[in-house]
Amino acid sequence: MADDNRPWKYARYAIGEIVLVVIGILIALQINTWKEEQKAKRVEFVMLTELKKNIEADIQEMDSTLISVNHRIRSSKIILKSFSNDNSYHDSLNSHFGWTMVYDNMYFHTGAYESLKSSGSQLINDESLRFEISNYYDYSINRLKYSLREIRDDFYNYMLGYLRKEFTFFTNSGPTAHPRDFEALKENETFGLSLGIYLDVQVQLRDNLKRTLKPSRELLEKIDARIERIDS
Repeated sequence: MADDNRPWKYARYAIGEIVLVVIGILIALQINTWKEEQKAKRVEFVMLTELKKNIEADIQEMDSTLISVNHRIRSSKIILKSFSNDNSYHDSLNSHFGWTMVYDNMYFHTGAYESLKSSGSQLINDESLRFEISNYYDYSINRLKYSLREIRDDFYNYMLGYLRKEFTFFTNSGPTAHPRDFEALKENETFGLSLGIYLDVQVQLRDNLKRTLKPSRELLEKIDARIERIDS
């Protein structure tokens, strides 16, 4: 065997077998890694698609609310100007009183983000996008929620009492409100002050809506781009 160099032949054979086994293991690991990456991409795709739907719904809500808030600001200014100019009552003011004596509420679509937080934000395989998503919900949306709560609190603490005492009827579909005594209401400094303050918080809400809509649309574009990259 020594003369025929058989031990070396067997050794080379054994080494070849080991190399083949190692190569097989490496290939299997690569295939498994590829499968895991594909699975992660599918999960990320689904998560981003749901986030996109939620943000689109939020944008629609914000656009609708912004229209109402602009109506309310305009009507509040018309009422206050009518008071300051000592104008006489006209029934055209009823719609403006109606707009000033209500408040806006919004439903925020945060289900996808809550699911992302509970599953782990690392599901989004883009650090910059992860940061922008969390900043959008934890800062921009929370700031807007605060403005809406302030509007609601001012309405229930101040405006609702005037609505019950100073108006003979009110309808929210329109809206419209008829003052019991316009002249007395015009001379009521506390009502005028309350309406002015209510106008200020409406202006703040309008500004917050605009500030939130901009990053919402920018984030939506970035999510669309990421979805396209994953799907390509």
